Amino acid sequence: MNYFRQLAIVVLHPGNGAGSALDRNNGIAVFLFAILPGLSPNFNSFILLASMLSGIYCLGAGRFSLNLSKSDRLVALCMWIYPLVMIASIFINPPYAEELDWIFRLLPFLSVWLILPRMRQSPDGRLVPLFILGAGVGMIATFFLSLLQVALLMDRAEGGATNAALLGIIGVLFSGIALLNIQSPNKVEQRIAILGYAAGLGCALLSGTRAAWLVIPVHIIIFLWYFSKHRLHLSPRSIAITGSLLFLGLTALSSPQIIERIHKFQENLASLEQSDGGVTSLSARLILYKGALSAIGKDPFTGYGPQNRMSAVLAEIPESIRQQVSFTHVHNGFLTAGIDAGIFGMAALLLMLLAPVIGAWRKEAGPGRDLALAMALLLVTSYVITGSFGIMFNQKALDPIFAYMVALICADRGNTCFAPVVRSPRLAFEHG
Repeated sequence: MNYFRQLAIVVLHPGNGAGSALDRNNGIAVFLFAILPGLSPNFNSFILLASMLSGIYCLGAGRFSLNLSKSDRLVALCMWIYPLVMIASIFINPPYAEELDWIFRLLPFLSVWLILPRMRQSPDGRLVPLFILGAGVGMIATFFLSLLQVALLMDRAEGGATNAALLGIIGVLFSGIALLNIQSPNKVEQRIAILGYAAGLGCALLSGTRAAWLVIPVHIIIFLWYFSKHRLHLSPRSIAITGSLLFLGLTALSSPQIIERIHKFQENLASLEQSDGGVTSLSARLILYKGALSAIGKDPFTGYGPQNRMSAVLAEIPESIRQQVSFTHVHNGFLTAGIDAGIFGMAALLLMLLAPVIGAWRKEAGPGRDLALAMALLLVTSYVITGSFGIMFNQKALDPIFAYMVALICADRGNTCFAPVVRSPRLAFEHG
C-alpha cells in the first residue's frame, strides 16, 4: 500500500513549480488514458477531446506557445494528410450521408498539433513512464473482467470494449507497452510490468482474436532488440522462469477459446474446399476482399467516399450473398482506405502509420529515442497486423489511442533517461 500512496502523490502532486497544475493534469490524463482502453474505451475519446479543447484554450490564452520542431511538424503533417484526403473524398463522391458525423470521426487525427505542446509542459521523462505503468494496471484490471465474462459462459471475452476483436487489439498492444516497465528499478513496477503483460496477452487469448495472436511473435522480436540495448534489473533466469509459469497458466486458462477458434478456422478452410455455397467468417472476408479490389479497380483515384463504402463493395458481390456479408468495413484497413479515397487514401494511410516511427526515429540518439522507437513499433505493428484482417481506423476507440500515442511518443527528447514513476529515496539520490 505504501507504493500506491506514493504513486497517488506523484500523480496528483508533482510539485515542480509554476507549471505544476498543467503537469498534474497531464499526468492524470496520461495515466487514465493508459488504464481505460480495455475497461471503457469511450472515455479515451473524452480524454482526447478534453485535451484538445484545453490545448486550444491554453494556446489562445498564451499559457504556452505552439513551438513545434521541424520533426513535430513533419509528424503532424503525416497525421493531417489522412483526414484531409478522407474529407475531400466525402465531398467529391455523392450521394452524401452523415457528412458531419464522418468528419467528426476524423478529428482525433488532427489533435497532435494541440495536445503535443500541452504534453511538453511536463518535464521530460515524466509522462511516458506513467503511461507504461498505467498500461500494466489497466491490463490487470481488464483481465479479471474478461475472466469473469468467460466464467459467465461468454464464448469470447470482450472486457469493457463490448467487442471481442477490439479487446484483442487493445490487449496485445497495451500488454507490450506494459512490459517496457520491466526495466524499472522499482520492484513493484517490475511486477506490474510482468503481470500486465501476461494479463494483456490473456485478454487477447480469451477474446479469441486470431489476428491479435499473430502480433505476439512480432512484439517478442521488438523486445529482444530493445532490451538487448538496455540494462534490466531482473536476471534472465528469473524472467525465463516467471515467463514460463505465466505462459503455462495463460494457456490453461484460455485453452477452450484457443481450441475453439482453431477448430472454427479449420472448419472454414474445409468449407472453402467444399464450395457448398455457405458463407463462413473466412469466406466472407475473401468475398469482401474480392469485391473491394474490383471496386477500387473501377475508380482507383478518388474512391467512393466513406459514406458510400459498403454500397460500392456490395455492388461487386453477387446479390444472392450480399445479406451475408453486410459489414461496415471490408476487414482490411488498406482496402477500406482504397475504397474510401482510392490510391490517395491508401498512400495517406501509409503516411499516418509511419508518423510515430518518423517521430521516434528523428529524435537525437539516446535512451529516450530507443524507448520511443520501441513504443512506435509496438503501436504500428499492432495496428497493421490486426488491421490487415479486421478494422484499423474509423473506429471510436482505436483512433484516439493511435493519435494520443503518437503525441506521447514525440513528447520527450531522445536523450531522456528512463526513470521509475515512484522512486525510493536511494533511487532518487542515484538519479540526481
